[in-house]
This record gives sequence, structure tokens and C-alpha cells, in this order.
Amino acid sequence: MSNLATLKKETSITQQDFRTSMGQFATGVTVVSTKDQQGAPYGMTASSFGSISLDPPLVQWSITTKSFSYPIFSAASTFAINILSTDQQNISDIFTKPIDRFENVSWEIGMEGLPLIHGCLSWIECSVENQIVCGDHTIFIGRVRRARYFEKKPLLFWRGGYEAVQ
Repeated sequence: MSNLATLKKETSITQQDFRTSMGQFATGVTVVSTKDQQGAPYGMTASSFGSISLDPPLVQWSITTKSFSYPIFSAASTFAINILSTDQQNISDIFTKPIDRFENVSWEIGMEGLPLIHGCLSWIECSVENQIVCGDHTIFIGRVRRARYFEKKPLLFWRGGYEAVQ
């Protein structure tokens, strides 16, 4: 049997097996924030975030094209990554609900009017460099315009739940 035939045979995987396997990878938790078309602050919880390049400084995150938030982010020219700290699980939960997410959250205005959540590990403010559709998601690539960090411990997501670094 050729290597190609073996590969095709081995690539059969259920969505649940894939989801469970990916859940083994511990990841940080972020709130990606922007302004909507009316200039109001908007944000959503995301763990699909990572760095791409140091020179130039680029980051990426992704969102399903079926998400209610997708049209807001796809129309935005800027976004901020708010990396959450261990004491911000409630913030992560708030930014998954269909409510005014910034109403009861302490935040300030950053560059380009981007909402930045207080108490985070880091704020990474970006301009959109590119959007790439891949499968059922769009990957947003951002050019980092400013990054600030604070001495705290990260909130992690692992096996479908929150974890804290001890």
C-alpha cells in the first residue's frame, strides 16, 4: 500500500475525536475586543490565539464564520487581544453571553478607541493585516501596534474547563 493510500485511510476522524484530542492542548484565554460599526465596544472570548512573527510583529486568532460576532469582527479594521489572568474566569464567561458585555466590566480606551479590559496579563493592540477563510473559520492576522503586559498568572483552558497556574 502506498504512503498516500495509508494517509487517506488514517485521516478519517469524527468531530468528537478531533475536539477531544484538541482539548488536551492547554491554551490561554483571551477576550478579543473591537468597536462595532456604531463605535460601541464589542468583545468575545477566544482561545484560538497565537503569535506568528517577531519581525514584523504579527498575531493571529480565529472565529467561526457562523458566529454572531463574525460580522462585527470581519468589518473591523482594528482589534485588541486581552489576555486574561487567573482571577478573570468571570470575564471569560461574560464575553460568551448575548448581553452588553462591557456594562459591568472595568475597562479603558486604548489606541484607535479599542476597549481594553482591566486586570489582564497583557493588552495587544492590532490593526487587521489580513483575513483568511479556512474551513468553517476565518483567521484574522493582526499587526501589533502596541503591547503592554502586567505581572500576573494566566487563566488556562484545558479539557473543556478552566485551570490556573499554581
